Amino acid sequence: MKVSIVIPYKTDRGYLQHAIDSVGSQTYKNIQLIIQQGDCGVSENLNKGIAKATGDLITYLCDDDLLPPNAIQDTVDYFRGDFIHGNAVNFWNDGRKEVQIPAMINPTLKDLVRKNHIHGGTVTYHASVFENNLFDESLTTGEEYEFNMRLISQGKELKYINKLLYLYRRHEDQKSLGNMSHDYKAQRRIKLELIKKKYR
Repeated sequence: MKVSIVIPYKTDRGYLQHAIDSVGSQTYKNIQLIIQQGDCGVSENLNKGIAKATGDLITYLCDDDLLPPNAIQDTVDYFRGDFIHGNAVNFWNDGRKEVQIPAMINPTLKDLVRKNHIHGGTVTYHASVFENNLFDESLTTGEEYEFNMRLISQGKELKYINKLLYLYRRHEDQKSLGNMSHDYKAQRRIKLELIKKKYR
């Protein structure tokens, strides 16, 4: 089984090579790496990368994050349904780490509207889900949150594997969890609420 990994980015924030190296260090070798750089939003870069994908399974890796060495092997071994999610570790550049295990492993759409129980970085999709779905390029935050809720609203089957699939770097330049202004965070909450409203 072939796995396509898309790394979408606009500007290298100093971590890109680390992300690439973590793909090269995978124990599973039937991988297509797509490095998709463009002066556009995350969703557009993701969609452009997905259009180049030839794998049976498709996932993405943010340019500032990492994959643990066995992530793709475990994903292939345990893949079921239309898309899967798993566990992650949040890590800081000062060495701190925090394991993130979803509170709900099989959330319904109603559950997700209340709270996002899926760590986006851990998700891998069967290529067939992209035949009629792409990431919403109008969004500037919550892109994967909206996409996953859309799939579940269509009856797509989400599965969970109890494996470490993603290493999520926490730093000040992050769009979602970085050292952003109060106004930015307030606007982000409004945008996420609009996404939730769409699926209520």
